Amino acid sequence: MKNLKLLTLFLLLSNMKGISQVKNTGIATIKGFQADSLNLSPNKDFEKRINLNRIKDSRNEIEIRFYEREEISNTTTLKILSKRRNKWTGTQYSESNYPKINIQKLPLEAAKGFEELFQSLLQKNLTRLPSQSELRAKMKKYGSTDTKRGRAEELLFVNDGYSYSLEFIINGKSNIITFSNPEIYANFYSDVQELKDYVAIKNIFNSELKKK
Repeated sequence: MKNLKLLTLFLLLSNMKGISQVKNTGIATIKGFQADSLNLSPNKDFEKRINLNRIKDSRNEIEIRFYEREEISNTTTLKILSKRRNKWTGTQYSESNYPKINIQKLPLEAAKGFEELFQSLLQKNLTRLPSQSELRAKMKKYGSTDTKRGRAEELLFVNDGYSYSLEFIINGKSNIITFSNPEIYANFYSDVQELKDYVAIKNIFNSELKKK
């Protein structure tokens, strides 16, 4: 697999420390909903190109933005699911850069209806998920034990592929989470449920939303 590095780091059992809880700076949990007071979006440049306001400034009752960025081509695809005055709409922005930069806007429809799609996202913990960077303490995998050096921790780094952002606002409370190459990480760190939820959410957007 291109640019995938698997490193083995030997740790002495006597020096191993317990895993501390990850602190979510700027996060306030409201009835299971994580609202980010900082709203640091990695998609500001793309938003400017398509004249899109920040997610925290959206007037929609519900708005979910799913950004898929291909690192090699440096292009972004954005799918938006939004609800305003009890009416759902779906929109896709597809970016290409050959022979020049171009962004195409298309309407989307949900195979089983937008409301059911939204409920599916909630079932996959959309409003409870942290960003992947906050899961480092959980992303641990150990191989065989060396009698002299202790347990061997296997580390996974993926340098290219796809990165993703989920930006959403629900009744005035917004959040932004980011992750990358979820299938690879979920397969390697198979006991981390959040990685599996990333995969499930990505699959929902890619399979349930279709061009009209």
